[in-house]
Order: sequence, then structure tokens, then C-alpha cells
Amino acid sequence: MRLTALLDTLPQGGSGPWAPPQRLATAEAATVASDSTEFDRLMDTLLPCRTHDPELWFAEHTTQVEQAKALCRTCPLIDGCLAGALERQEPWGVWGGEVFVDGAVVARKRGRGRPRKSETVAA
Repeated sequence: MRLTALLDTLPQGGSGPWAPPQRLATAEAATVASDSTEFDRLMDTLLPCRTHDPELWFAEHTTQVEQAKALCRTCPLIDGCLAGALERQEPWGVWGGEVFVDGAVVARKRGRGRPRKSETVAA
């Protein structure tokens, strides 16, 4: 199984629905449970969103948002994460190394408050 296809097996949270896995027979369930535990342990070490504070991906401050984007660039599932977020139209946060605001990708998150006055703009 490709690593990017494994993203579909992880609960992503967010605004989209997620169907729980179907029940299996007890012998199969034990095997799947041990495989699932091993998979979760592997993902916990590979995915920056699982090893760092989850609030970082939904931060208000630009420096924290840029830090989350930089961590996303090291993730092996970045393409699948971005595709899933676009499909679900995530309302906000950092997904796949991009910033989402109101379900759309924005180039750079602006801080709250009034924008700076530009010297090039005529008064």
C-alpha cells in the first residue's frame, strides 16, 4: 500500500464526515488491531501534526502559522492532506502546507487588526 493512500485510513477531523471501519471477525479483528496499533505508532513518528501541538495548525499568529507550514513541508503525506482539505473545503487552518480561510487556500495569513499604512499609497 502506498504511503499516500494510508492518509485515507486516518481520521482527519475537520468538517467532513468520516465513516468508522467495519467490524471484522474476532481473529481478523485481533490481527487488524495489532496492525492498526503498529500503523498508528509509525504515523505518530512520521507525521508532524501528530508529534507537535495540534493547536499550532489552527493558530492566530502569523509566526505560528508559518511554523506549521514549515513542519508540513517535511510530511510524507502532504499531497494527500492538501487534496483532502480541498475536497472537504476545510474552513480554516493549515492543511498540506497551505493556509485555509473560509474553505479556500490563501497565500499568507494576515494578522488580526488594521493593516499597516503603506508609504506608496497616496493619502
